[in-house]
Amino acid sequence: MIRYVFMFSLAVMSFAITANAQTAGAMTHSMAPPTRFQKQHMPQTEEMLINLLKDSNPTKRATAVQNIRDLEFIYPDEPFDKFLAPLTNILKDEKEPCQIRLLSAIALDELHSETGDNAIQEMSKTSSNQSVKELCSALINTPE
Repeated sequence: MIRYVFMFSLAVMSFAITANAQTAGAMTHSMAPPTRFQKQHMPQTEEMLINLLKDSNPTKRATAVQNIRDLEFIYPDEPFDKFLAPLTNILKDEKEPCQIRLLSAIALDELHSETGDNAIQEMSKTSSNQSVKELCSALINTPE
């Protein structure tokens, strides 16, 4: 029962985050400081998304990466360091579906971290997937 409630709250929060990020007012909303509720539940949200990144279902993994991107947009001052390792692992996994790897590269780029930048740089040279290689090269060569 607790697991059901936990997963339900994850789904509701994920939909709310995605809906907020996709609305015209998302830019103004991102300037507002996080509420006390959001601050209290951010670690829980991060942990749930990290667990979804490890799920066997590629659709769930892709949704988790997109939700991370949405969080980065809504809360630009949050470091979200916990996402670096899982996103890097997805980007470097040649068996991972291309679309998820591309989303991960974009999410890593949006985190503005040296770790993410190094992973993107490496994949721009070593990935066997041409789309991943080209996107990573473009992300490296794009001024902020």
